[in-house]
Amino acid sequence: MNANELAELIEHLENAKYIGASKAATMLRQQQAEIEALKKEAALQRLSDFTQEVEKTLTDEEKDEIIAEFMGEYYKGDIVLHEMISAILRKAQE
Repeated sequence: MNANELAELIEHLENAKYIGASKAATMLRQQQAEIEALKKEAALQRLSDFTQEVEKTLTDEEKDEIIAEFMGEYYKGDIVLHEMISAILRKAQE
């Protein structure tokens, strides 16, 4: 049972005439809305953390593998190509 369901239950109690029941139901609905917003925010933060981690874990050796695959062994270690790979990853994460 979530806060919205609990709010519905409180409002439909036989003694819901009690002034506090309506206020409690409203408060529970507000809390449920805040919980949902926080869950969404947390999910977006986890996604952001993950995409940042992807770039952090791409080593120079992994960049060299990509370079060798597309341009040949001769270009391995090329700083400009390493920077270009990093820039592409950053752009993809936006």
